Amino acid sequence: MTQSHPRLLIGVVSVALLTATAGCAALIGDDPDPKTIADRLDDRHDEIEDIQGTQVTTMERNGETERTVVEIVERPSTASRQEIIETDSEWQSEGDVIVSTSEEMISYDADENTVTAFEVDRDPETSALASEGLIGEALTDSEIAFEGTDTVADRAVYEITLHDEEADQTTTVWADQEFWYPLKYETTFGDGDQQWTTTMRYESVTFNEGVDDAVFEFEPPEDATVEEFEPPETQTIESADDVDAATPHEFVEPELPETFSFEQASVTETGDTDMTSVRYESTDETVLFAIIDNTAHESTGEPIEIGATEGTISEFGEQRSVMWDCDGVRYSLSGELDRETLIDSAASVGC
Repeated sequence: MTQSHPRLLIGVVSVALLTATAGCAALIGDDPDPKTIADRLDDRHDEIEDIQGTQVTTMERNGETERTVVEIVERPSTASRQEIIETDSEWQSEGDVIVSTSEEMISYDADENTVTAFEVDRDPETSALASEGLIGEALTDSEIAFEGTDTVADRAVYEITLHDEEADQTTTVWADQEFWYPLKYETTFGDGDQQWTTTMRYESVTFNEGVDDAVFEFEPPEDATVEEFEPPETQTIESADDVDAATPHEFVEPELPETFSFEQASVTETGDTDMTSVRYESTDETVLFAIIDNTAHESTGEPIEIGATEGTISEFGEQRSVMWDCDGVRYSLSGELDRETLIDSAASVGC
């Protein structure tokens, strides 16, 4: 299980409020199925025309902390603008801006003084705060506890805790009482002997104050470099027999349980990096096998032996992923296989 997705978090918080606060229970009556709940949530979220505020995000991992302050202006599912006003992250810098509309996303890197524009095709249906399926899945996976009321950014909030014991993940959310929108959340999850905590809170926030269209028009500095974004070239492969010839990597298929069969593969070229991704499927499970000629970033997880090679394993609920390096190439195998089967399948690839 990965960290909470913002849209899913909003939906789950809203469900928690519906099910945990007596005053809201009447909204869903005697039919609290995910579709009914999602319909009711849409009514409340439709009242949000715009959001403006200052958001602080803190990430803690094994004693190291990163803090980023962002000014946010958003018309949900339509347009947004984010500008970093303070950060100590090595991946971001003060003055970075991202402006997103229904047709285009513009990214400005203040450190490099470069602007990159991307064409996008935003579908309002996929931009929804949460889908019925995701809400139902989250309710099944988490224990929800209503902790009481509080105040965040001078607004009244409900405090709710969601705990997923299997994934070793706990999320505490402070949700706006009027709009059921998270004004603060804290997520903690473990992976072996490592632990991550992510905290987001609004220092200030307003709803439906009105936003001028000009906010979403970004004018970069005159001396900024405009970079052309070239999407990576991807080749789709429909047969396992054709993968080895199409990829620059030596391809050895992992030995998976006999219920799995090859579904599709792709080879993607991005600059100096090539990645091969192969998907195997059974009746209701998927396994992904990836090969990439880039080992620059240290892999995280519990150290394990994969055959004669050292690697790592990460477990998030029923999802597991093993990763190992060999001769400058990184391999990964991920899916809902049990631990022993996944490691044995990875070992069959060799090094």
